[in-house]
Amino acid sequence: MKVHIKYITGIALVAGLIATGCKKDFFNRPPESGVTVGNYYQTAAQVKSSTVGLYGAAWFGWNNKVGWAITELSGGNGRSYSSDVNAFQTFSVPNTNPEILAAWDSPFTVIAQANGILNNLPISVPPSVPVSAVNNALGEAHLMRATAYFYLVRVFGNVPIVENPLQDINNFQTVPTNPVSDVYKLMVRDLQFAEANCSPNVAGTGHGSSGSASAMLAKVYLYMQDYANARKEAEKVINSGEFALLSNYGDLFRTINNNNKESILSMQWIYNNGYDYGNSIQASWAYSSGITQTGDGYAVFGPTIDLQNAFKAEGGDTVRRHYTIMLPNSYYKELDFALGGYRFPANGSAQGTNAAAKKYVIGAPSDPDNNGKTAFQAGGNNTYIMRYADVLLIEAEAILGQAANPGVGHGIPLSATTSDPTALTYFNMVRTRSGVPAVTSFTYQQLLNERRLEFALEQDYWFDLCRIDGFNSTTHPVAIGIISNQERGTYSGAANSVPPPTIYTTKITPTDANFLFPVPVAESNADPNLIKPPVSYVFK
Repeated sequence: MKVHIKYITGIALVAGLIATGCKKDFFNRPPESGVTVGNYYQTAAQVKSSTVGLYGAAWFGWNNKVGWAITELSGGNGRSYSSDVNAFQTFSVPNTNPEILAAWDSPFTVIAQANGILNNLPISVPPSVPVSAVNNALGEAHLMRATAYFYLVRVFGNVPIVENPLQDINNFQTVPTNPVSDVYKLMVRDLQFAEANCSPNVAGTGHGSSGSASAMLAKVYLYMQDYANARKEAEKVINSGEFALLSNYGDLFRTINNNNKESILSMQWIYNNGYDYGNSIQASWAYSSGITQTGDGYAVFGPTIDLQNAFKAEGGDTVRRHYTIMLPNSYYKELDFALGGYRFPANGSAQGTNAAAKKYVIGAPSDPDNNGKTAFQAGGNNTYIMRYADVLLIEAEAILGQAANPGVGHGIPLSATTSDPTALTYFNMVRTRSGVPAVTSFTYQQLLNERRLEFALEQDYWFDLCRIDGFNSTTHPVAIGIISNQERGTYSGAANSVPPPTIYTTKITPTDANFLFPVPVAESNADPNLIKPPVSYVFK
């Protein structure tokens, strides 16, 4: 419980330090500066800067490894032999795993920072600061608290709701978890507040907006299988004109395009503050140090044969495949630019997959896409939390869900089909952007596949699998059926070997219990109530 209760007791915090993104150990000690909550929020600029840390280093623990270990390894898009994460691909993660502790700590640190703003800003800001600036900062704090809880509830299920940690300061070892339904209720309330109070049209700043809140609310409603409200919120975003698809899929993952028009919400990274502050995904995923030219590039992640086959099954989906995974002889002019580009070797193979990751692999500091903004284990490229293509597919799915009418909280049958013109418009906008032919109808199975290919390696697919069988369901027969047929094995040799390589097949069938991860033992030892039945939350 130390992260969201004990750490946050330090939220008589140095707001200027939060603005640059602070390590969670800051919350264990009192401020060492004369700048405290009581004298910080004195200008509109200070109020605005107080929210910057909600998007930065607090997310490092999630983004570093466990975010992609849960979503891509468990989801069947990636594999790894690395001992700290390979249990996620075999559904054998113990409560002692250090990465599952990071999955708990990191979002709760975001919540701690958000609560610091929500509880201290209103009583500290002078009348000279415009109400709009105050409301916007409060809206951002609600937005990012909801976003952090969205990660937690999808990973752990029942988790503690913490709105004012000072109420629990004397009994943090007996705080219970709250039911999934209550956590979703909190998220809806937070996002509705953010929608009403955040400034509109701030795309390009790295801050969330009222449109960002509407988009996140659409996604939360989609997970609740409340298709009417998901559609309503998605249409708010679409009709606002605040966001738009980039014309070139590959442009989404260039550092120089951080906070582009398609970016609804993203983690913001600082390359020149080193580890804990930069995006470390390239360090883990890049096939070699020749790509990064900073001494990292460990290739501990390989795209599964199943993901490769999913791109092949789509036929002409070469654009998204090219910018998501490297296959033998794939050429990237934007990498190793000074020497004429980078070609993935004919015998290249990360983790036995005869492929490697490309998405979030951005290259060297000298490559033009980076403009010097990458360093050893610290990329300057953002990590997407949500982008506009997601809103379009949410709208399409919500229309299909309304037509299928499975009932609120129930999953859509995989065979359900729609040829609704509006649904097709948005579904095909995502497809045709990457040169994939438009369709005249689509099934729910096809929509899920579209989401997989569009957002592969973006920390999303596992969560799609988890929600197929119904909101807050304890059984997952459809998802288990999909996962058990995924090819998670390796090739017997390189792609150019003679005779051609064969597959050492690996297929894994999870159980219903595997769709949630264990509470870290360090947390349950400190607070045994975390592994007891949840207690209904009393909303104020």
